[in-house]
Amino acid sequence: MTLQDSSVRGRIQAPNLDDRVWSDLVAEAVALIPTYAPQWNDLNPSDLGITVVELFAWLVEGLIYRLNKVPEQNYVAFLNLLGITLDPPTPARAYLSFTALPATVVVPQGKQAQTQGTETDAPIVFETDETVTVLPVNLTTVLELGKTFYTNASALFAAPPNGGDTLTIPNGQSMTLCLGFDQATTAEVRLILTLFNPVRIDQPGGAEASVTWTYSTAGTAPASWPALPSVTDNTAGLQQDGDVRFTPPAGWASQAPSTSWPVPPHTPADAVTTPLFWVGLRIANLVASPIGVGIGRLLFNAASATNALTIPLPEPLGTSDGTPFQVFALKYQPLYERPNTDTPYDHLVVQVAGVSWSAVDDFPAGPGNYYRVNPVAGEVRFGNYNPATTTGNGTVPPTNANVVALSYRYVVGGASGNVGPGALVALRTPVAGITAVTNYAAAFDGADEEAIEDAKRLAPEALKTRDRAVTAEDYENLARAVSTDVKKTRCLVPQVQQTNNLPYWSAGDPWTFGGLLRAAGNVNVIVVSDLGHQEPRPVPPAELVRQVQQELDKKRDVTAQLRVTGPRYLPVLVNVAAFVWQKAINAGLISGAPALHDSILSAINAFLHPLTGNLDGNGWEVGASVFIADLFKAIMPPENLGFISALTLAADTPPYFGPGPVAGQRPFPLATPGVWVQLADYELVCSSTNHTVTVNVK
Repeated sequence: MTLQDSSVRGRIQAPNLDDRVWSDLVAEAVALIPTYAPQWNDLNPSDLGITVVELFAWLVEGLIYRLNKVPEQNYVAFLNLLGITLDPPTPARAYLSFTALPATVVVPQGKQAQTQGTETDAPIVFETDETVTVLPVNLTTVLELGKTFYTNASALFAAPPNGGDTLTIPNGQSMTLCLGFDQATTAEVRLILTLFNPVRIDQPGGAEASVTWTYSTAGTAPASWPALPSVTDNTAGLQQDGDVRFTPPAGWASQAPSTSWPVPPHTPADAVTTPLFWVGLRIANLVASPIGVGIGRLLFNAASATNALTIPLPEPLGTSDGTPFQVFALKYQPLYERPNTDTPYDHLVVQVAGVSWSAVDDFPAGPGNYYRVNPVAGEVRFGNYNPATTTGNGTVPPTNANVVALSYRYVVGGASGNVGPGALVALRTPVAGITAVTNYAAAFDGADEEAIEDAKRLAPEALKTRDRAVTAEDYENLARAVSTDVKKTRCLVPQVQQTNNLPYWSAGDPWTFGGLLRAAGNVNVIVVSDLGHQEPRPVPPAELVRQVQQELDKKRDVTAQLRVTGPRYLPVLVNVAAFVWQKAINAGLISGAPALHDSILSAINAFLHPLTGNLDGNGWEVGASVFIADLFKAIMPPENLGFISALTLAADTPPYFGPGPVAGQRPFPLATPGVWVQLADYELVCSSTNHTVTVNVK
């Protein structure tokens, strides 16, 4: 068995019932001609008889292809019998920002905004998930204020495409994100923040940064702005996506940075001369090294919206005939699955003869006004209770009773809903006082229906797991199924020390490396999410961690102590010496040694990226070690440009290390530079910031 075959080891493979192809069929037919038609002696391709043979072989090859599909069809039918269906499309999500003039306007939940349609393409429609109060105030300017200057970041935060930025804060310092509003208000202000690099929990202490919300007052510099009273911060200090609510005090005053602030602009283009009313997001670094806080979206007068619509009018489903197990089909499907709730389909309201019935996962014994819903197929099913025999589960709708879906929300599209920034520009039904709507950032998370090949590949996992977590593989499979944001998982089983390493541990002590307790009964699940290739050490948002924790808590063994966390990164430090050919520079193939230096450094960082690195571009698994042979293949320059003369790699100090001796914080020491880096089973590869790349001309 080759390495390529290792992934199918132990699996039942569908037989190839007939492996003949067109050329085989033609050869077999031609070989039979002397036996059955000896007078046929022209066997060249130009002969009309050979043309008929080739046509026949083409038809038979198609039949063979269909024959070989029989095992696959049986396999799919078996999965359907077990209730394993294709995952439905996931609707895209977006944030809609509204402009109101001249007064405050309430935009209710369920309002729909759309793209501009064309003659060939229908508009893509999003529906708001929440009610939003839109103030007649605009967030016009966003400045990044450091110790020595400020930078105008309005294009990153206050206008499409609203891609956000990473605020790099040196150790012992703070940075303020200054939000400039065009006028004051005494109403409650709501800001929505999404994070691609949240404030981390420093191991083994608390958060790596403190967050304070301030506001501008007359005669004060930004460093002296007072804190806003009564701030409701649902981001938990920028540790998770959420909103921030506050009511500006009466002393809120306008300031023009060019004249009121002691800190100058970074460049003349960054200067702001207009007086604005400022709110400051002050982030103070609490650790002994620089930190980066990545804010993706910062939205005002905005509401979340989804590419899933609510039916405009009640929908008649049919009339009951009084028989057991009746099934009624909804006009639209699949149903929208509301996130982060135990009742994701409670937007479906079904009435029988004008009375609302309740949705259940399974019919209880005896009578009861219950129904079950298949959200993927869009089917409503009723029970079979027989009052004459007092047997069955769930009441049967009375004969001639009208069955109506009073309301429900359904998925409109999948990946097609991932529209770009500024694409959603029109309300389907106007709202008085709303003058504009748009999405400052691109829509996200839209995905098409699961491919049948993926369903077939994942079916054995689903059959093995069956919604309960017992083995480490069960935990990993179930964690990946929680959200498409979960890209990699690793379940760590209990682990004890095998030998003494006094004074740090004794044989039999549980592992506690990386802040993970590996004692008996403890289950640690590491999840890794994708925050884009620009983030070298992606940390899953706290909301995603909580979501995985909640789902696994429902399916774990009752005695298991479960903890879901983000990854523990081990930076890999690379030392490279290389030469660039002088003849390559002379020929104009490369500009010089600095260009090769930058190319090699970029290749190192790309190779060591936890999610998009490695030789195959699929990233690294938690616990996977790094070998110098693979690194050499990834970074070596083309032969006509130069060559690598020396290469070593080593483990840099992990960011999760706490104070104290290094020897006691890892199951094995950080090795000296060599040919490989061994990772512990809880560590994940990332790129160091201290690589040494030396390039000379030869």
